[in-house]
Amino acid sequence: MLEEASMMVCISAGQRCLGGVALGVALGVAIALIPAIPPAIPAPLPASLLRQSSAPATPPPNRTRTPVTLPPPPATPPPNRTRSGGSLSGGTCLRPEPMVALVPVENPVLTTLAHPTVLVYVPYTAAEVHRGEVSVLVGLDERTRLYQARFTLPETPGIVSISIPPVGTDGLPENVPHHWYVKLYCTGNLTATADLTVDGWVQRVPATPERSRQIEASTPDVWYDALAQLGDRLRLSPQDGELRERWRNLLEFIGSANLAEENLVGPVQMGGDRN
Repeated sequence: MLEEASMMVCISAGQRCLGGVALGVALGVAIALIPAIPPAIPAPLPASLLRQSSAPATPPPNRTRTPVTLPPPPATPPPNRTRSGGSLSGGTCLRPEPMVALVPVENPVLTTLAHPTVLVYVPYTAAEVHRGEVSVLVGLDERTRLYQARFTLPETPGIVSISIPPVGTDGLPENVPHHWYVKLYCTGNLTATADLTVDGWVQRVPATPERSRQIEASTPDVWYDALAQLGDRLRLSPQDGELRERWRNLLEFIGSANLAEENLVGPVQMGGDRN
């Protein structure tokens, strides 16, 4: 009896009861009659968001400063500037004849001395030039100044000699190129800009018996020493035909044979300006 009672369900109290099977059928019909609810469809994204989402990510800007690197120095010294241009300051050095450094254009140009001498043709009188200046910089990068000083010219025009650097100062080390500058400031030039400039390179090499023979023979191999030594000898003996011929040959080697008869007027006076 209990088993039969458990299979009965009353629809209303004490009136109608349905058996278990009938109840299952009734519930199935009721569920079938409930309308189907479609699944929720997500709303489409705006076009602007679609474009943003499809675009590749932009990396943040690189705010790190790129270090500044200086160009490396040249492998060999550049050509020497052996001839000056014209006067720029409106001073008295206005004639067209240039100042000329008596050195080859192409490098290297050698010396065996710690204090070599450069010879420069200056076509101006002392009264026309307020002051001169010589400076020597170390190495191809020219970051260190070895020497700088002012000088005054001899009274007459001609070929002057300038030690680079003068005896009594630090000399040139061996196997290091040095860049020298010779500048002239004409009378009436009160600016810091030189009117006339020549510059060149010098490299000291060890003295050897072979180089000593080359210097004594006045060959161009050890240029600074050979020319300065020959110039000193010729200044003391200007009538010596053999010395004169050697002198002309050396100047012809650098394209300055036209200066072979110019006066050798000796060293400049280091220090100070001409008043």
